Amino acid sequence: MRFGNTLLSLALGGTLLSQSAAALANEIGDLLRETLAHPAIAAQQQQALGAQHQLDAVSLRYLGAGAAGVDAAHYEDPRFLGVLSPQSLATPPFAREQFRYGANYQLPIDLFGVIAAGREAAQQDLRIAELSLRQQTLLKLHEALSAYADLQSLQTQLAALALQEQRVDATLKRVSVEVKTGELSLTELRMAQSEAARVQAERVRLQGEQEQTLAVLEEASGQRHLPQAEPLSIPAWPKLSAADTLPVQIAQAQAQAAEAQARAQKRALLPSLSGGADYYEFQGNSEKQDSWSITAHFTVPLDPGAYQRSNSAQAQAQSAMQRSAAQQRQTQSQLKALQAGYQSALANITALQQELLYRDQLVAQQEALQKAGALSVEESLRQERDRAEAQARLAQARAQALQAWSAAQLLAGSEPQALIATLESR
Repeated sequence: MRFGNTLLSLALGGTLLSQSAAALANEIGDLLRETLAHPAIAAQQQQALGAQHQLDAVSLRYLGAGAAGVDAAHYEDPRFLGVLSPQSLATPPFAREQFRYGANYQLPIDLFGVIAAGREAAQQDLRIAELSLRQQTLLKLHEALSAYADLQSLQTQLAALALQEQRVDATLKRVSVEVKTGELSLTELRMAQSEAARVQAERVRLQGEQEQTLAVLEEASGQRHLPQAEPLSIPAWPKLSAADTLPVQIAQAQAQAAEAQARAQKRALLPSLSGGADYYEFQGNSEKQDSWSITAHFTVPLDPGAYQRSNSAQAQAQSAMQRSAAQQRQTQSQLKALQAGYQSALANITALQQELLYRDQLVAQQEALQKAGALSVEESLRQERDRAEAQARLAQARAQALQAWSAAQLLAGSEPQALIATLESR
């Protein structure tokens, strides 16, 4: 019967753990999905939409442009109606009330690729906007996840501090009694009172940090609530290359856009060719005339300032290329620092978990010795403080590892929904 009860307890415990893990996954998943509705992300979405419209507009330049119009005029005396031509000179029409209807159209011929270069620049601007949207989305997810991890760490620290506070209060009461009976000196009472004040001050500090972190979480996700105290599982470190990271891709797209703009400026110095057509109908004094024409335009630009603008665009393109190379170096350094922090945090977690097992056993032994009067007040308080500090360092190491992983996802440019799914599956 006792063996059956043990099996039942284990089954119930496993069920509760599964339910707790599922609730935690749902909580972080829902929180991060709320973050996707942040106004900064919506603003960047509109920016990307504007870049798409700009690309469409540049692409439509190949189709040319035209206009249709209607003119109405009243003159103080009759004026010539229509377009002067040999046919109209034979019987020239005149009218005081005149109307003109017509349309014209100009079709550019991209002889030297000016439109093509502009279109390439617009494509890169769209890519920059899309990558910036991904970056802004991941940044807000990172802020929300970092705040969530900090709140879990703070809750763990507050729970450990509450336990320490209870034991310090119990020690203070015992010491107060023993000082009255003469078993302990007043110095030991002052020591216990000092430790109780220190614990209370630490609780106020942690509660202040908790309020600040809640404000960060609310800004990022629109939600203000304390998460479950159980820490999130830490995902494995992703395989990353600096050349494939999001900041480097944005810098490369900016360099390519600047180079395309410089190419467009340089090609604009060359002659341009376009064709045109127009048709107009004139009415007045019961007369009606129409005219149409087909034209070709060959233009040679004579703008000294255009050469300087072209040189400026070339310099900007070279600058953008250098910034791209610098960004790759900077990102490589950031990745190494994040990975080092992640690995350091994991090593601290393993070490601190072992240390806490030892300190739990030590505190239990010291508590028995203290009750028997075989342990000094100073030693008892120090052991309680060391255990609480170890619990705090463990909670902080877990938050540090998760935040380093989240920052790596930001650099990698991970797909937001995939990031959320990874955390929900832990």
